[in-house]
This record gives sequence, C-alpha cells and structure tokens, in this order.
Amino acid sequence: MLISLKTKIWLTICFIVMMYSFFTLYYFPQQQGASLVSNYENEVQNLANTVALGVKIAINEQNFEGVQTAMEFVKGDPRLQFISMIQSDTIWNATHSAFEIKQKVFRTFPEKEHLSPDITSNDSLIVKKAPFKTGMMSGAIMLGFNTKGIEESKAKIKSTSAIVSGIVLLLGILLGFWLARNISVPVLALRDAARKVGEGDLNQKIKRIHRDEIGQLEKAFNNMIDDLDKTRNELNEKNVVLSATNSTLNDTLVQLKTTHAQLIQSEKMASLGELTAGIAHEIQNPLNFVNNFSEVSIELIEELQEEKAKSASERDETLEQELLGDITANLEKINHHGKRADAIVKGMLQHSRSSTGVKEPTNINALADEYLRLAYHGLRAKYKDFNADLQTNLDAALPKVAIIPQDVGRVLLNLFTNAFYATRQKQLADKDYKPCISVSTSLIDHAVEIVVKDNGTGIPDAIKDKILQPFFTTKPTGEGTGLGLSLSYDIIIKEHGGTIKIDSKEGEYSTFIITLPYEKETT
Repeated sequence: MLISLKTKIWLTICFIVMMYSFFTLYYFPQQQGASLVSNYENEVQNLANTVALGVKIAINEQNFEGVQTAMEFVKGDPRLQFISMIQSDTIWNATHSAFEIKQKVFRTFPEKEHLSPDITSNDSLIVKKAPFKTGMMSGAIMLGFNTKGIEESKAKIKSTSAIVSGIVLLLGILLGFWLARNISVPVLALRDAARKVGEGDLNQKIKRIHRDEIGQLEKAFNNMIDDLDKTRNELNEKNVVLSATNSTLNDTLVQLKTTHAQLIQSEKMASLGELTAGIAHEIQNPLNFVNNFSEVSIELIEELQEEKAKSASERDETLEQELLGDITANLEKINHHGKRADAIVKGMLQHSRSSTGVKEPTNINALADEYLRLAYHGLRAKYKDFNADLQTNLDAALPKVAIIPQDVGRVLLNLFTNAFYATRQKQLADKDYKPCISVSTSLIDHAVEIVVKDNGTGIPDAIKDKILQPFFTTKPTGEGTGLGLSLSYDIIIKEHGGTIKIDSKEGEYSTFIITLPYEKETT
C-alpha cells in the first residue's frame, strides 16, 4: 500500500504529539505525585521522630509537663489529624517462659479520637510512628497527617499538563498544515508533473518557485524539461536521418544477399569447372567399355547369323549357345558401364544445381570415394605430370546417414581440392616429394567421423583462426574466392549440426575432421 507524503507528515506529527501527551498527561504527573507523597511521608516521619525524642527526654527527667509540651509541638499544623502516644507493655505467661508485647493508646489529641495502635496509611491519611524507650516506659509516637494538600497539588499538575498538551496539539496541527503546504504540496505537484512528462507531455513546467531546497528541485525539474525538449527535437532530426539510412541499408542488404547468392553459385560453378576434366575422364572409361563391348557384340551377332544361315546338319548348337552367352555377358557389361556413366552425369548435375535442403539417407563411403576420384582426375587433367597416392580407409559397416548429399559432397570436394592443391604446391618445391591424400570414415558414439588428411604444405599457425572466415584465401589472385571453407563451415555446423576441426603443422600435413550427427533407427 502506497502512503502519500502528506499522510507520512501527519502520521509523524500525530506520533510526536501523542508521545508528548503521554509523558505530559500520565508519566510526568505520576512521577511528580509520587515525589510529593514521598517527600510528605519523610516530613511526617521527621516530625514523629522529633516529638518522640522530646517525649523520651521529658520522661527520663520525670517532667510530665514536658511530655505534654513535646506532643503539643505539632498541634498547630493544619494538616494534623491526630497525635497519639502508644504505650508498650510486656505480658508474661503463667510460667514466665514466654512473653508478648501489647500496645495501647496512652494519650491522643484530639481526645475524642479513638484510635487503634495498628492504624496504617491510606489515600487520605499518612500515618508514621517513631518509637522511644526509657527506664519507666516504652512506646511510640504515632502521627496522622491528611493528604488534602498533596491531592490539590496533583490536580494542579494534571491541569497544567492538560493545558500544555493542548497547546502542543494545536502547535502540532499548525506545524502539520505548514509542512503539508510547504513540502507535501510542492512535492506532489512535482510528482504529477513528472508523471505527465513520463507520458510524453513536456509542457509541465513548475510556475511557482519556492525559496528553499524545494525551489532548487523545482528549478532543476524545469531545466530537465528544457533539456528533454531539446533532446527530443534532436532525436526527431536524427530519426529522420536514421530512417533514410535504414532504407539505404535495407537496399544494400538486399544487394548483399543477391551478391552472396551469386558468389555461392559462382563457387559452385568454379568447383564444377575444376571437375569437368575429371568427369570427362571418368565418363571416358565406361564409354570405352561400352564401345568395345558393342563392337565385340556386333561381331558375335554376325557369327551367330552366319551359324544360323547354315543347314541344320552343319549347325553347331554348342557354338550358338556360347555366342548367345557371350552376347548376353557383353550386354550386361554395356548396361553396367552405361549406368556408371549415368551416375557420374547425375552426380555432376546434382553438384551444379541448388540444394533442395532435404536430408536423405546417404552412403557416406560412396560419396567420399566418388568425390576423391573426381577431384584427383580434375587436377590430373589440368596438370598431366601430377600423381598422388590415394588412400581410403572406409568403414564398411558405416550406416547410411540422413544428410543433404549435394551440400556434404560440396564440402568433401572442397577439402579434396584444397588437399591436392597443397600437395601440388609442395611438389613444385621438392621434386623428391610424393603426394599422399587419405580419407577415412568411422562411427564414433552418435556421430559419423570423416577425416581428410594430406601431407602437403600445411597451414601456418597465424592463419588457423582465419581459415574458415568468408573471402579468406591463401591462393593467388584469380585462383580462389575464399568461400570454399566458409561455405563448408555453414553446411556442416549450421545445416547439419556437426563439427569441423583442423589439425595442421606447417610444412608437414593438414587434417580436417568432420563429424555428422547420427541417430540409430529404432524398430
């Protein structure tokens, strides 16, 4: 619950007034009344002691008139209610083995008072005793004084406290109104103005400025309003500029996206161009087989036709069956190598077109082996003198993995191409050097691991952190776009949730380790 400043001021004033009234109307009167009673009792006791002393002296001197004079010492005090002399007698039992003290009132003033020696003080009477002892008798002087004067003093104290409390209450009310007017009202006005400023209204200046700290706060508030208004105008102007800049940036972003797509396609076509010679070489082999087996099959068919033209007695049925078997075998080989050429062409088309983005179960071993050979023959078509040792260690038990084959094939092609390039560069500097490229696959935990390693120039430590950045390349101008490894990073990390790790030593080797998540199918 929110308590307003005005309420807090009034609560504080009321608390102070109530505490003061408590002390003024209750505590102080009680303390002063108790002090009056205590002083009064001490005074009565002193008078009793004085009378007792006079009585004792008079009895010792056997001056009985002196006893009367001593008792008359206090008779003139208007507060006196009575004065009694009490005689104490010792009464023994019949055997004189025990005794008791019996007190009786021997003399009293005024004489008409019939008092008991055991009378005690009460609200209207203060009773004090002063003992005495002489050879003739023992006893005590007992005085009784009324409390009328004390009660009158208490009443005066209470009335005075009530008047003082009323004055304090009035002053508290006046102080509350003054504080509310000079503190609460200006603060509430500042609060309301600040709330409206928070809602966007900057026309909330304080017109009446006080001549105190509140006034300084009001001036600071007005200065703040001026600064806010000035800042808002500046922000509006900057907002106009930012809107124009934002529009320009949006246009630039569209152009960058278009350029990025074009660069990606350019990278794809560049890698496709590098593959063309290798693909041609790969296609040439099955085509040669198709041509050769076709020519042989034609000759076999001619022999079969010649055999068919002979008479029934001259025919050799065994030869006919052998010819038919050879033709069938040749057709099967023609079909096999035709499908091989078809697969190579489809792979090339798949590599050239845009990715579908759809994951499908893929044989990682076949994908790695295919692109290793294509990259190798592509480089050999460009450099006839280049030879390398190709090593494959492919896990035959590797399951099919759900990937986007075009994209992962693009990654492998890029890694193989870079590996051949690194070994080619090292071979140019060292004639005795033997290039070696290896690829291995394995299933580790819940991931398929592909390792591509070469014994080429390696990667310097200074550029290991930059090697996956877009447009970064170590190749001469015109030989690389710097997008290959960057695109590979996006494909493996972002599209497939895998990892790419690089292990390299300058001048000795480079190893790229790719992991692709694999979830075992449950039945």
